[in-house]
Amino acid sequence: MKKCLRRNITLIEVMIVMFLIALIIGAVAYNLQGAFEKGKAFKTETGMKRLEEILYIQMSEDPALEDNIETRWKEAVRQSPLIPNPETLMKDGWGQDYNVKFEDGQIKVTSERYNEYKRRSSS
Repeated sequence: MKKCLRRNITLIEVMIVMFLIALIIGAVAYNLQGAFEKGKAFKTETGMKRLEEILYIQMSEDPALEDNIETRWKEAVRQSPLIPNPETLMKDGWGQDYNVKFEDGQIKVTSERYNEYKRRSSS
């Protein structure tokens, strides 16, 4: 009669496998963090351009908007029929409000978090 040998998995082997899985997950999560930041930056870039275009359109319809665009820009965006969900356009990729100014006859839309991202990525 042949005796069947049975091999059990030891606690050390289970711990080594768990450690390797955690190490792989950590490396993937670290790499994805950079991709998420790039995605937020892209959303912010496109949002700033679109917001400028919408505000120029709104300013052509209401020239008085030019005098106090820094305080009334959100109201102007909400009134635009071109935007299905204006609340999403008013925030950058990180969920912060944009800064809108009217200087030298041009609308300037900026984001503090986007500027920080650009400074970090250029260094």
